[in-house]
Amino acid sequence: MSRFNAILLAVFLLGTWPAFSADPPQGTTAAPTLTSPEDDIDPETGFARSTIVRKLLDPSTAPPAPGTPVEAAGRAPVAAPNAKPHVALILPTASEGLGRLAEAVRMGFAAAREVAGPGAPQVNVTAVENEGAVLIDSCRHSQATGALIIVGGLTRDGARTLATSDCAKVPVLALNEVFPPDGREKLQSRVYAISLSLDQEARQAALMAVADGHRSAVAVGSPGPLARRVQDAFEREWIRAGGELHRVAFSGSADEAPLLRDRILSARGDVVFMALDSAEARAVRPYIPAALPIYATSYSVNPRAETVVNVDMQGVRYGEMPWFVQPDHPAVMVYPPPRQPMSVDQERLYALGIDAFRLALLLLKPEGPRPQLDGVTGRITLEADNTFLRTLVPSEVDGGRVVPLPAPQ
Repeated sequence: MSRFNAILLAVFLLGTWPAFSADPPQGTTAAPTLTSPEDDIDPETGFARSTIVRKLLDPSTAPPAPGTPVEAAGRAPVAAPNAKPHVALILPTASEGLGRLAEAVRMGFAAAREVAGPGAPQVNVTAVENEGAVLIDSCRHSQATGALIIVGGLTRDGARTLATSDCAKVPVLALNEVFPPDGREKLQSRVYAISLSLDQEARQAALMAVADGHRSAVAVGSPGPLARRVQDAFEREWIRAGGELHRVAFSGSADEAPLLRDRILSARGDVVFMALDSAEARAVRPYIPAALPIYATSYSVNPRAETVVNVDMQGVRYGEMPWFVQPDHPAVMVYPPPRQPMSVDQERLYALGIDAFRLALLLLKPEGPRPQLDGVTGRITLEADNTFLRTLVPSEVDGGRVVPLPAPQ
C-alpha cells in the first residue's frame, strides 16, 4: 500500500484531517521515569534541556526504572516524593505509522512553549508506540510525577481511550474528537477536546453558503469513506438550516468529470458543495457551471500548493486556518514556521500543537469565563459539552492562491 493510500485509510478511521488511527497494540505499557528539570530552556526545542522523551516499557516484561514508585506490578505509580509541576505531553512519536505526524504536533507544542518564555510551566514529553493501554499508564504516571495537565490522544481511538478513562485526576486535553459529531455525550468535567475535524469544516461550509443567501445545494461526492463523511456532515447542517438538497455522484475517475456538468445543471441548485479530495476537486471544478458558487473543505484544497496546481480551483470557498491565510494575524506572527520542511498535513498538526499548548495554559487558570483563544488554527471557543470549536477564516481560491474573503460589511 502506498504512503498516500495509507494516509487516506487512516483519515477514514480517524474522521479528522489529517488522517490517522490508533496503531494496533504492540505490547508496550508502563511508565518511564520522568524527571523534573530546573534547567534553562533549550531554544532548539522550546523544552527544558533535560526534558525526557522516552518510550514506555512493559511492566510485565521489564522491571520498573530505578526510583519509580509503583503500587504493584502493572498498576499506576503513587505520587513521587520529588514530583515537580509540569505539563505532560503524550504522543505516539515512537509509532512507525504515526511518528512523523505526532512529531509535527510536538514541534508546534515546543514552539509555543519557547514563545511563552521562562515563566511558563515545564513540559515533559512521553513517546509511546500506540495509543492503547500504554496511553493510560503514561497518563497515570504523569499525574504521579506532578503533571498539572495531560495533553494527548492524537487519534480518535486514543482520544476516546484517554477521555473516558479513570485517569482524569487533573485536567486532560484530548487532541481529537472523542464522541461522534451528532449525539455526542458530554465529556467528564476535567476532560476537554480539540480536533482538526473535517465534520466541523463541512458544517461551517454549509453555514457560509446559507449566510451568502443560497438555499438549494448540489452536493458532489465520491464513494471514498472520508468523502462520504464530509458530505454527510454538510448535508446534515444544510438540511437543519432549511436548505433544499440534491446529490450528484462522482466515481473519482477524471474521465467522468466532463459528464458532471449536465448532471449538475439538471439538479437546478444555486450552489455546489464538493465532498472530494484535492485531486478529485481539481478534476471536477472546471466542469461546474461558472454561474454556480462552489464551497468545500480543506479536504479539497491544499493552501501550500503552487499556483499552477490550484488555478483550476478558481472561486472555491471554504474555511481555512489563520496559519495559512493570515500571516499578518497577531497570533500567527508570534510563532515561527517549522524548522524543517513539512507536508501540508504535518503543518496543520504543527499549528494544532501551538494552540494545544496555549489552551493547556488557559485550562490551568483559576475558573472564570469559558476559555476562548484567537488561535493559529481558528477562533477557538469552548462549547457546553467541553469540546473546543474552531471557527475558521472564510477563504477563497483566487488566481491559484488561497486568500481570506473580505469581512462582511
